[in-house]
Amino acid sequence: MYEVILYAAIATIICAMLYSVLGKSVGQGPENPVDIDKFLSKEPDVKPAMIDPVEESGDFPDIAKIRNYDSSFSVRSFVDQAQGAYSMILEGFADGDREFLGELLTDSVYKVYEAAITQREVDNLTQITDLARLISAEIVDVSCTGSDARISVKFDAELTSALKDADGNVVQGDLNLISRSQEVWSFERNMQSQSPNWLLGDVAPATGSAPEADPTPDTI
Repeated sequence: MYEVILYAAIATIICAMLYSVLGKSVGQGPENPVDIDKFLSKEPDVKPAMIDPVEESGDFPDIAKIRNYDSSFSVRSFVDQAQGAYSMILEGFADGDREFLGELLTDSVYKVYEAAITQREVDNLTQITDLARLISAEIVDVSCTGSDARISVKFDAELTSALKDADGNVVQGDLNLISRSQEVWSFERNMQSQSPNWLLGDVAPATGSAPEADPTPDTI
């Protein structure tokens, strides 16, 4: 099975269930670290969204190119695993886990995330982002140029997000207000690499454009 979230080397969002979906808090601090062993040994700890992936035959011609390198590639499996990557990366960012994120992101995206974490620490702020509901995850673009493959997934979610100061006061955002987040995450892999890992290579709002990957959830 083709894993989008990094088999062996792998290495703001789960809680505040304002609907009937079970979740957990993230971004609260070191008492809530990312459990990498659990992540590697089990299915992603996130309730599946209502997924409508492209057919296995492929609405995107370049899926066939990817299968030329890996005949076991499965669109449905990729989307399932992309959901796990979505929640785990957001959790890692909220927790400020640089080591974990370093195994999941391309170098250019990692620099953006790391800079945001560093600025947050300088300002003595804590990121709190809670996923109320992951509505859908859908592949919207596939490209394979030479052996370099890129698959973009549109995530539609409902969440709350805020920054707290050292005294626990909310200084930005509102944890009592649910916002809709629609973003396109693009995962990349060199298909000739010995590593099976797909890394997050870009994050952009589902509409409009952004100059670079932004670790803060884009809300509407």
